[in-house]
Amino acid sequence: MATQHTKRIGNQSEEKTVSTMDTLHDTWMVMKPFVHFSVKAMKLLAHALIYIVKHVPKPEGQKTGKSNKVIKI
Repeated sequence: MATQHTKRIGNQSEEKTVSTMDTLHDTWMVMKPFVHFSVKAMKLLAHALIYIVKHVPKPEGQKTGKSNKVIKI
C-alpha cells in the first residue's frame, strides 16, 4: 500500500538557504547566450569597420591625367 504524506497546518518545512555561488551560477547560465551573441556581434561590427576603413580611397591615389587637383568636399 502507498504511503501518504500529509501536511499539517502550522508545521512549516525547513527552507534551504541559497548561497551566493548558486545565485551567480544561475545568473551566468541565464545570461550566457546573450553574452556570446553580443561578443559575436561586436566582432562582426569591428571587422566591417576595418574593411570599410581599409577600402576608402585616399586623396593621393585619385590624381589622374594632367590635373593634379584634389577635390575636397
